[in-house]
Amino acid sequence: MQKVFKFFDGIADRVCAVLGAVGLSQFPQFFGQYRQRLGGHLDEARRIFEQYQKAAADAGLSLEDYVQEHLNATSEVFVSSGRVIESLVNRYYELEQSYLALTDSNIYSRWFVFIKEVDWEIAAGTWNNFVPGVPTTIEGLFYAIAGLLTGWGIYAVLKALVTYPFRPKPVKIRRAS
Repeated sequence: MQKVFKFFDGIADRVCAVLGAVGLSQFPQFFGQYRQRLGGHLDEARRIFEQYQKAAADAGLSLEDYVQEHLNATSEVFVSSGRVIESLVNRYYELEQSYLALTDSNIYSRWFVFIKEVDWEIAAGTWNNFVPGVPTTIEGLFYAIAGLLTGWGIYAVLKALVTYPFRPKPVKIRRAS
């Protein structure tokens, strides 16, 4: 029975390591697809931002003054449009800041910058359309190794938790006095 357990233990050990390696090695692929999707959102936000800048300039106002004119209007319709414009301007700045932070991040900080800057709506859209890939970069190798070690570690912890109650208890040896 011990040989069977050892056999399945070896297989489970390797399966967890491979799943960890394959799973984490997908981060660079997901990151690239997320950044591309974020860039699309940023491009569209920039297009709208520039249209409002032009409308403000045509009225002889800065964009901030243009928004304030809308917000200070007596008509609820104009106040409402001022809130929408203000929201779009803020969204543009948020997307731009996030995109620049992700673009400037390096292989070592990318994961942390991603977690800090992630837009969960864009991430969900990326996940829904995610296409896994075979990583062929140093970064992919780095994440594959991290995933391999993580998979092994998780398996070792789970194995220890499951087998701990079944370990033989040490025999206490009494000394003769």
